[in-house]
Amino acid sequence: MTAYMKEGKTKSSKQNSGRKSNLDDRDRRVLQRVVARKHKQSLSEITSDMNSHLQDPVSTRTVQRELHAANIYGRVAIRKPLVTVTNAFKRRQWCRGHKGWSPQQWQQVIWSDESSFTLFETIGRVYVWRSPKEAFDPKCLLPTVKHGGGSIMVWGAISWRGLGPLVRLHGRIKSNDYLSVLSDHVHPFVQTVFPGERPIFQDDNAPIHTARCIQTWFEEHDNEVEHLAWPPQSPDLNIIEHL
Repeated sequence: MTAYMKEGKTKSSKQNSGRKSNLDDRDRRVLQRVVARKHKQSLSEITSDMNSHLQDPVSTRTVQRELHAANIYGRVAIRKPLVTVTNAFKRRQWCRGHKGWSPQQWQQVIWSDESSFTLFETIGRVYVWRSPKEAFDPKCLLPTVKHGGGSIMVWGAISWRGLGPLVRLHGRIKSNDYLSVLSDHVHPFVQTVFPGERPIFQDDNAPIHTARCIQTWFEEHDNEVEHLAWPPQSPDLNIIEHL
């Protein structure tokens, strides 16, 4: 400030290089390999593994600082359905087969799904160490599987033309219950919202959706509604899942 008042400029300050790192470039590469081998580790576990490769041990703070410098941070693992190699192939095939659909074709789709609502979440967060570009790396995801239960179960549908019915379901849902949803709710919705047309109905591959009685219903109503073939383990492709 004194220099500025006297001369109209500040004196250049000596560049501060900051704290010198205890790790060299080779050690940093080792650290990144330690994380890459197992993303779901605590910082203490990473430090312990890292120190097994070093002559002079380092602290968790040093390891954390080096990870941050490499743009690797502890983040809550993103929950995604567990997808096998076979199902991943089927998903790609489905997407390639529908990538040429026009907006008008997609506007004919009725998207549907069941959903359960619970009062309490029982599974805690899982943290992973990753860089931003690794957010959806399978090794950094927390696979989820379908499970029953829930305090309230509902079925609903949406389309470009508007919201479909919302139906509360009770107890363990069987194929006959789903058949009632199709007959009592989907069919009237199709006739009212898509009069004289043949919209496309989407549902997933849950056993109650693929039962013989359900297939028969769609065969009998094929002139009124088309049943969209759906790839396995693909809730992310269903727009109703994102509401």
